[in-house]
Amino acid sequence: MVIGGIVALALSLAPVALAAPPGGKPSGSVKRFVVHGVYTREQRSMLVSEGYDIGEAAWADHVELYGTARQARQLALRGFRVRERPLPPHGGFSLPDDFPPGFEDYHNYAEMTADLQALAAAHPQFVHLISLGNSFEGRNIIGVRISDDANDNLSEPGVFFVGQHHAREHMTVEVALAHAHNFVESSQVNVRSLIYSRQIYIFPSLNPDGSEYDIATGNFQMWRKNRQPNPTAIGTDNNRNFSYRWGCCGGSSGNGGSETYRGTAPLSAPENMRMSDFMVAHPNVTTGISYHTYGNLILYPYGYTYDDLPPDMDPIDRQTFVAMAAEMARTTGYHPQQSSDLYITDGDWNDWMYGSMGRYPITFEMDSYGYGFYPPDDFIPQTISKNLAAAVFIASIADCPTRIVGVSCSLAPSAD
Repeated sequence: MVIGGIVALALSLAPVALAAPPGGKPSGSVKRFVVHGVYTREQRSMLVSEGYDIGEAAWADHVELYGTARQARQLALRGFRVRERPLPPHGGFSLPDDFPPGFEDYHNYAEMTADLQALAAAHPQFVHLISLGNSFEGRNIIGVRISDDANDNLSEPGVFFVGQHHAREHMTVEVALAHAHNFVESSQVNVRSLIYSRQIYIFPSLNPDGSEYDIATGNFQMWRKNRQPNPTAIGTDNNRNFSYRWGCCGGSSGNGGSETYRGTAPLSAPENMRMSDFMVAHPNVTTGISYHTYGNLILYPYGYTYDDLPPDMDPIDRQTFVAMAAEMARTTGYHPQQSSDLYITDGDWNDWMYGSMGRYPITFEMDSYGYGFYPPDDFIPQTISKNLAAAVFIASIADCPTRIVGVSCSLAPSAD
């Protein structure tokens, strides 16, 4: 269907407030729309600040967003051309607490946990089960440390991989699990050798509560946030709750019903506090990747500002991020850019890892293949294949990320 006219009006029109009910999602069924007439990062940022849930924003003249028919009408009344883009069918009936038909190869929480446990049992000298702690609902945020050291060796460079800040982004779990297998099972010498010189930390799901809720009925719920109640609804956006520039710049929402609700305070989400505790305890972690879907993008700091070189970023670090992203773009085919070139965010993982922790983080927005947040499991192997080399690369530079721009770590600045 087509809603609205052909010509998009300027976004200088007065913003429309989007209310959400106590359940935490806008009233009415959530659908996918293509909104034409959105050309700039400033326009995308305004949509996000108003509470619209943008799923895909890499196009020159439009975005994909998720919302109700009422929200689509509000945009149409402002002059945007809005078309519904139906979500592909998700198969038929399936058992509760699991993926629907066509998605059986995705790992639910129990299967993910069993996979990590089996990998550790098969390679006990290299794969060590670890935990960030418990989620809001008490699930173990399980991960693995891959190294030849029986005990955590903080004198060796560390690299950190994390999936599923957002519950519905199930492909991120598959990619993180694949990395764990690749580092210990690869036949390539350059990959296996990293086990002897690095501490490789992999957590496939930061948000297991939201992930389980998303598949609890046997059909997808389009759930993004965690499952922690807030004053007006359910859930905090785990990727807007970190403490650096939290809530500063219009890149998150104070409305508990919003998909980008930032929480009652920095690190108020227990999953984020556990992440913070881990990073404080692991100063050896120099870099890492947070996996998301979707957009075919490689994002580096900052998200809170459009400035390429704000006062809290050193020029050498900027050059390092650009070089890191360019190399990973070469092997993935994703587009590298500063995070805010997509739209403004605040309190996200990238900004916190660099601005507060002094590390060199990258965020991936992986492929959707036209299926939005739910590509069928046929697409898992090619997504994994596309992302393996970038993970090996970022682990290989963990001893000194600035080396890729010709600066030794004894001369490189530290972010503070």
